Amino acid sequence: MPKDKVVIDFRERPFFLMTRDVVDKDTKLEKPVDIAVYAVLCMYADNNDKTSYPSVETIAKKARCSERVARRSLQNLKDAGYIDIRKRADARGFQASNQYVLLDVALS
Repeated sequence: MPKDKVVIDFRERPFFLMTRDVVDKDTKLEKPVDIAVYAVLCMYADNNDKTSYPSVETIAKKARCSERVARRSLQNLKDAGYIDIRKRADARGFQASNQYVLLDVALS
């Protein structure tokens, strides 16, 4: 291996896990942005209960798309059975960021 190349040690750098089948075997998602939005949700997901709370603005920014496209992708992910979307409200009853639950994706 050349001296200017090094192996990345992920134990020393932040990383997240994503179901490999979404990239390798998926046939339900038609657009690459849907996979990017799914990756963002995985990045923000709690490792124990698989919930994620980013705002649509944050999802769009990280997935490098508009908020409108992010909303459409979230609906595509829900329709494909990859996530569940739960509405949340703050203590005053105002809309807060949604709760996104990553569902078990087992593609064959």
